[in-house]
Amino acid sequence: MKLLGTVDRLAVGLDYHQARHAILTANLANVDTPQYRARDIERTDFDDALKIAMNATDASHIGVGRGGLQTKVIVDETTPADADGNAVSLDKETVKITANSVRYETISTLVQAQLAMMSYAATDGRGV
Repeated sequence: MKLLGTVDRLAVGLDYHQARHAILTANLANVDTPQYRARDIERTDFDDALKIAMNATDASHIGVGRGGLQTKVIVDETTPADADGNAVSLDKETVKITANSVRYETISTLVQAQLAMMSYAATDGRGV
């Protein structure tokens, strides 16, 4: 049985933030759509997926790289609706997208560092 590596665990975070980015940018695309309510991914989905990944012993247990992260899209009820019923705040969505992008980039940097260390080890430090 293959032990689940750090890169596979980090992939859960990348999958989550990629899925969330798609939903948040859809909110921006609908900023002028009457009756549209902003959506997001339920945070517990990421927490649950991360717990599973941390306890898994094999990548197949969490479906890394195969769309294994199951998410639940929720409607954001915290933003009041405008006169046309649209409840998307341009400022709020922009902040969410920026924060989500920073998290994605941070995890991506960690993945790159892990892969560089594995490459270094595989070449006995020769960098070949």
